[in-house]
Amino acid sequence: MALLIAILTFVFIIGLCIGSFLNVVILRALSEESIVFPASKCPKCQNPLKWWHNIPVLSYILLGGKCAFCKEKISIQYPIIELITGIIFVLIFLKFGFIAETLFMWAIASVMIAMAGTDIREKVVFDAHTYTFIGLGFLNTLYLTGAYYFASHEFTWALIISSLIGAVLGAVIMEICARSGYLIAGTRAFGEGDTFIAIGLGALLGWKILLITLAMSVIIQVIAFLPIFIKGLITNKDWKTLVSFLLFIAYACGFCLLKLEGTLYIAGAILLTVLGILCCVFILKGLRENPQNRTYMPFGPAMVLAGLIAILLL
Repeated sequence: MALLIAILTFVFIIGLCIGSFLNVVILRALSEESIVFPASKCPKCQNPLKWWHNIPVLSYILLGGKCAFCKEKISIQYPIIELITGIIFVLIFLKFGFIAETLFMWAIASVMIAMAGTDIREKVVFDAHTYTFIGLGFLNTLYLTGAYYFASHEFTWALIISSLIGAVLGAVIMEICARSGYLIAGTRAFGEGDTFIAIGLGALLGWKILLITLAMSVIIQVIAFLPIFIKGLITNKDWKTLVSFLLFIAYACGFCLLKLEGTLYIAGAILLTVLGILCCVFILKGLRENPQNRTYMPFGPAMVLAGLIAILLL
């Protein structure tokens, strides 16, 4: 037990350090600066930070959340990203253990956190992050295929085919939902970055788990947006959208919990997709009729959270 605690502590510290680096990735992607040069500095006074100013979480606490030079408040994003990354690294290690897939999953989780960070902060997802995510997803599938071959001396295309189908399906589903916005509200329902995130999730998880993940991401988004969304629907007496959303949530929960197989799974997945598209249609129609109610929440973070849940639990 003592050894396990020591290992988990070491993994957590690694995660904190990677989280500190991810803060740099997020902020410098937004400012279009190199992630290597210049050295870390205060965004307000531009003074280069000392090494003891960059200790994950601890420096934030010791400095009282303020710059050591100009006393400008330091964004709470820094310790939050560091702690989240540390916790996720520990959870991934607990699931996968001492195998190469753990390294893949740490890298993939890091890119996912960076994508969510930029999306939450400025509602933008960068191509460099999504392309890396997609590439790592396919590489992980190739690794698993090779590992299976060396363990059983039998080659199978199953994982590769599922990964390819998942990538295509992710693009198709997200683009159908996104482009339906042009027909109803004159704009995309989701950004293009969300489509690339779905492609990466499909490449990583395969098409079956992708469908569950997309359903979970909608539920997560609804939960996050629910208070504002429900209030708006009731105020505008948009009962059709409200009922469609409740039906979708109920069905999506059942689809995630029931372990359907074969034809039943495919039929259930198709119905889930149709209900999701109908929900998008009703929402966009309501926004077109009541533009004053438009409140944009990025969908990428919900997809990232659902993807992390799928990695850890499915």
